[in-house]
Amino acid sequence: MPGILHSAAKIALHRAGGLRVARLMNRGGLRILMYHRFHDRAALARQCAHVRANYRPVSLTAVAEWLHEGRALPPHAVAVTVDDGYRDFADVAHPVFAEYGIPVTVYLVTDFLDGKLWLWFDRVKYAFRDTGREMADLAVTWSEADRRRWIDELPEVPEQPPPEYAPLSWDTVRELAAAGVEFGAHSKTHPILSGVVDDAELRDEIAGSRARIECQLDRPVPHFCYPNGKTRDIGPRVVEAVRSAGMRTAVTAEPGLNRAGQDALLLRRMAADPGHAEEYFAQGLAGLRG
Repeated sequence: MPGILHSAAKIALHRAGGLRVARLMNRGGLRILMYHRFHDRAALARQCAHVRANYRPVSLTAVAEWLHEGRALPPHAVAVTVDDGYRDFADVAHPVFAEYGIPVTVYLVTDFLDGKLWLWFDRVKYAFRDTGREMADLAVTWSEADRRRWIDELPEVPEQPPPEYAPLSWDTVRELAAAGVEFGAHSKTHPILSGVVDDAELRDEIAGSRARIECQLDRPVPHFCYPNGKTRDIGPRVVEAVRSAGMRTAVTAEPGLNRAGQDALLLRRMAADPGHAEEYFAQGLAGLRG
């Protein structure tokens, strides 16, 4: 019952003009949207139209200049980010973002693009999808080595992911970069970085990912995205490794707005998906939910 009342209150607030009030109150905060997958171009277009009508899209480069050089962002600023580097960004999303003139930063898992691996969570989904099982008993806390051993014991999967799990190609990345898309590093293999105990391996996951993208694009890559991105997945040791790699910004998956003075290597984001209901999407952007 409390959940139903809470949802009803939000709908009532939405209809009573509460979104306008929330936008006004939060006009000085930076919103960073966090997308992953894209299947519905029309739904994404509706979200982009809402962003364009009510907010001021900015790039991650502008965000870095705001945090490091004190250059002002416009009121109601919003940055759009996309994690992992799936092919559907190019096939579905990029034409829509380009049509609405919305800058985007895409974070790449470089071994994924190099064809060395599937993203591990996709491998798990693929391995279980024909088993008829909906649950598995797993340890609550794993080291990164434990997770890898468990993944290696899963049933065999094809060497290359099927189309629904396929990555961008480097040729496509270069074409998108030439069209104005920014690219950031998202590690080499998408591990839980707080669970990587070897310092050299941690540095390689971060700096190695950055170096691979810079080699392919022949330009600096100053933006990073923590895999999984919750506080428990990061920690001071990982943040320091990101700082040592020379990153100017790094984004988490912790929700909320970013204000002046925010640590540039611990930026908050708002989960976004074209499948979200329009009111839910609007409430998140306005700052009415985490």
